[in-house]
Amino acid sequence: MISISKVKNLLLHAMDPWSFSLLAPSLEAVALPAKHVVATAGTKIEWAYFLDDGMLSIVSHHTRQRDVEMGVIGREGMSGVSLVLGDAVASSETNVQIAGHGWRIKAKSLMSAARASPALQDLLLLYARALEIQTSSTIAANARGNIEQRLARWLLMSHDRADSDRLEITHAFLATMLAARRPGVTVALHLLEGRHLVRSLRGQVIILDRAGLEVAANGNYGDAEREYRRLFGTAPEAARPVPEPIAAG
Repeated sequence: MISISKVKNLLLHAMDPWSFSLLAPSLEAVALPAKHVVATAGTKIEWAYFLDDGMLSIVSHHTRQRDVEMGVIGREGMSGVSLVLGDAVASSETNVQIAGHGWRIKAKSLMSAARASPALQDLLLLYARALEIQTSSTIAANARGNIEQRLARWLLMSHDRADSDRLEITHAFLATMLAARRPGVTVALHLLEGRHLVRSLRGQVIILDRAGLEVAANGNYGDAEREYRRLFGTAPEAARPVPEPIAAG
């Protein structure tokens, strides 16, 4: 059985000792390579994942329109949150956007533990609320923000959940996440780069000035993060290591 000292996931750390002891025997350590799909729309959710590092992306697919990212999950949460709401079928795809590691538990084991511990059930429902708020913020940002502002927000949210200032991401993948055309994403990256906020390399975006990115997001970043702090008393980026500074030159 794993010890809580071996875990970095904030949701697991927020559990009372009894609730965690119910889950611990069923938690399996797992590596999560980039692009790995952990849940497919329209299929039964077999596993819930608690990340220690890396990031999952919740993506809505449409046969005639562009895919669009609806939410992200890092060490602050878990995948398969609809299980807590009584729905064992995934409505969207969840895939690994930033490679990492974490823990997985069979859906039936998670729900068995939640039935045995009302405190655990309440905590997981609280996270479902936090994810709902994040999704609503994404909808609002997509409706009112231009591509540069939305890109700044996305980079900040990814940076919250990454262990490095270097984000392994391509322009094409960014376009999918933002439901935008690739040329538009490239122009937006060049604008942020011209302001010395990021450095864009092949397959990488390096965060240089986080405070400047928050300004560039123009109010589209921060609401969901503040609500997470209100609900859990900690920040989504908590437990993130302080990265080595990267020169802008």
